[in-house]
Amino acid sequence: MSGTYQVYATVTDKYPTPIPTPVKNLRPAQETCEQCHWPKKFVGNLDRTLSYYLPDQSNSLYSVRLLLKVGGGDPTHGPVGGIHWHMNVANKIEYIATDEARQKIPWVRMTDPQGVVTEYRTKDFTNEVSGMTTRRMDCMDCHNRPAHKFQSPESAVNLAMSLTNIDITLPYIKTNAVGVLCRPYTNQTQALESIATTLSEKFPNDPRIRGTIAAVQQIYTNNFFPEMKASWLNYPDNIGHKDFPGCFRCHDGKHISSTGRDMIKANDCNACHLILAQGSGAQLNQLNAQGQKFAHPIDEYDPSYQCTDCHNGGL
Repeated sequence: MSGTYQVYATVTDKYPTPIPTPVKNLRPAQETCEQCHWPKKFVGNLDRTLSYYLPDQSNSLYSVRLLLKVGGGDPTHGPVGGIHWHMNVANKIEYIATDEARQKIPWVRMTDPQGVVTEYRTKDFTNEVSGMTTRRMDCMDCHNRPAHKFQSPESAVNLAMSLTNIDITLPYIKTNAVGVLCRPYTNQTQALESIATTLSEKFPNDPRIRGTIAAVQQIYTNNFFPEMKASWLNYPDNIGHKDFPGCFRCHDGKHISSTGRDMIKANDCNACHLILAQGSGAQLNQLNAQGQKFAHPIDEYDPSYQCTDCHNGGL
């Protein structure tokens, strides 16, 4: 009987588009994910290299090699800390979100292992919290897209270029591929035709564009569903902080404790990861175990900015 309404909604076309998330009556992560992915498991540090192609004529490659401090919660196997510190059973993190998608979090409460409670709130959040819904942080607050992930145009094109599915020798192909994916389309047929026409006109009589067109069309087919009004814009990914607020929903430097003496720090990059190397070519061999200061690959940026003030999954 639990699926009766879904059958009715499908037959009568009553379901919302796009399908809203998060699912409010989802079984708690502690009862599902943590049966195998338990927070006490010590993972330690992970070495990851993220590669990006810049929107210039030569589609320059820029990489960032990170040491991710995933950490864990079992002191018998390693230090309690890292990103998974939030899920240590000895810590209790609660928050209030003021939007359905849980992207705006103006109030956070932390209870440490000694039972000391600290509340943090943004300056403009003056509400009385007693009557508001408080949620305890769990796995799904960060791992909110473990499946059915919608890649942003920028991320999908980066990956396709890394796999040589998109020919990086085509001038400005990064900019053109992302640009054509970001256009609004009413249906998939129109989108695929427009992608082919636009890219063919940008690179007339160039045989290299054929495979690239097919790759960009495949990206669209995999990640955009115009009839359902579904794309990366509708489904934020809370891992990281480049295209969506993610970590910076709380770690923005604007959440101040009730005493005014503490805050949830922002841009404290080394708390969760170290930049071991960045750049291209020989620069990636210049490893620094203590971490490097992030160097934006194109222009200087105001360190008070969040990544999402400029980045949104497109260019």
